[in-house]
Amino acid sequence: MNAPDKMAAFHAERMQGLGGSDIAAALGYSAFKSPVQLYMEKTGRIADDSESMRLRFGQHAEEFVAQEYSRATGYRVQRFNPMLRHPTFKNIIGHVDRLVIPAGAKVAAHKGEIRTDRGLEAKTVDSFVYRTSGEWGDPGTDQVPTYYLIQCATYMGLTGCSRWDLAALVGSGSGELPIYHMARDRDLEDELFHRAQEWWDTHVAKDVAPEPRSEDDVALLYPQARQKEEIEANEEVAVAIGMLKSTKETIAEHEEYAAELALKIKRFMGHADILLGPDGKKLATWSNRKGRSSFDLDTFVGHLCPGANPDERALFIEDAKRTFTTRGEPGRTFLLK
Repeated sequence: MNAPDKMAAFHAERMQGLGGSDIAAALGYSAFKSPVQLYMEKTGRIADDSESMRLRFGQHAEEFVAQEYSRATGYRVQRFNPMLRHPTFKNIIGHVDRLVIPAGAKVAAHKGEIRTDRGLEAKTVDSFVYRTSGEWGDPGTDQVPTYYLIQCATYMGLTGCSRWDLAALVGSGSGELPIYHMARDRDLEDELFHRAQEWWDTHVAKDVAPEPRSEDDVALLYPQARQKEEIEANEEVAVAIGMLKSTKETIAEHEEYAAELALKIKRFMGHADILLGPDGKKLATWSNRKGRSSFDLDTFVGHLCPGANPDERALFIEDAKRTFTTRGEPGRTFLLK
């Protein structure tokens, strides 16, 4: 099977259920994907993100991380390509990064049969996020972000392995490869799989979208309005309209007052660009900025066609606008009346 066919087969398999990262997204634990986005992908309304730069880089670095894990631990690892499917929860699926070959054994799997009790998840992690998120514990522990914990728990449930290691390449070439060790938790596993299968049955099988939680979600679900379609507000929405109007009026009042205060401060500063407090600390700056640059199409056409009459120049300008103007993605504008 050539590369395009393999990729097509891989995408087709992913559409059949929820993998480890999908389960984290479905349950609201993913920083990369909302439940609505996952629903849109699994129902074929939008393409999945498997071709995104982030995922492609992770896949590219996977082999390097696996090799460094082997160097650090002495464990050899083996690829395992078959898609796994849970025997009870039919829409729980997964592809594992690597299986760890047991000491003294030649392989971790043979002809689709798993012969090991340990797997490996290989990750690349931004160094700033690793140090500041508060989700990573000391190497050697099982303290990893919930998103990754769910993935490892999924793979243990699918393979039957009782242990799963996570090796995280922190930064690019920083020299850090903290390794974490997860043990199988059947209660957690059962809870995850029940909730994930319920999510699939409710939203994908019945084609019912999850509740949107952000502006991005509503833009995905309702990208364009049906012209002249009217809907009557219920009591809850009518109250929300009133509260939104009141909030906007309050914001406008505060913005007006803030503008008055800023004007008072600027009058005092005059030509000065730095305002200091009694203790010498900087309170404000009013610095110079460069003027805004803009492209003068009319002058440009006149420069290119110095002998053109006004009608010809107008024709050139109109043609240039039509040829080189780009439009953004269509959307919707929300206004209170």
